[in-house]
Amino acid sequence: MSFEAGFRGNQATEEYVTIQDGPFAGATTKVIANLRQRLEDWYDGQSSEDRVMEMFSPGHAENDLVEGVGSNLCSGSGIDQFVEEIKADARDRGRVDHAQKAARANRDADWKVKLLRRHFESTDDIGSDQKVASLHFPSLQRQITDFEDVRRGINGTDLTEITPAIRQRVNNGILEYIFLRRRGNFLVPPRRYRAVPTPRPES
Repeated sequence: MSFEAGFRGNQATEEYVTIQDGPFAGATTKVIANLRQRLEDWYDGQSSEDRVMEMFSPGHAENDLVEGVGSNLCSGSGIDQFVEEIKADARDRGRVDHAQKAARANRDADWKVKLLRRHFESTDDIGSDQKVASLHFPSLQRQITDFEDVRRGINGTDLTEITPAIRQRVNNGILEYIFLRRRGNFLVPPRRYRAVPTPRPES
């Protein structure tokens, strides 16, 4: 949605998302989601400042921290410094933002990132012949409940209770512009149990 992603320090390590003990030790869990995007409303319905606010935080917009697509952010989005302000932003501004919500939910008690996630854009609409803006979103985590916790955090249900200005899909980050089509949950076995070719670098 027009901004850089994949900043340093915002992804969990492979070790962190690996199940450590029990019958599935060495495995991990995977969630794959397909979402539609309403990009016409995202681009035509608001200014670039509004998009910065809805993707990052009001602080990013007010301090001109994001230039263009955010290439100037280099390796870090700087969102951590604005996470604690999310409830104040809800009260004072009547809106909350995607990165703020995601960052506060995607950290454990030691502030380590819980999910190892990636995404890629597409124009396919699985199951139909339409060409629509969509997003494929795979996420690895030690437990599916870790993903569910982050998903709940992004929904911002607690923030809708602060002010009637924030609703499920109004003034609530980018939820107004993305819609889940389908999602699947999987157990990914350790590498030694997967049917993958043996590397032969000498060939």
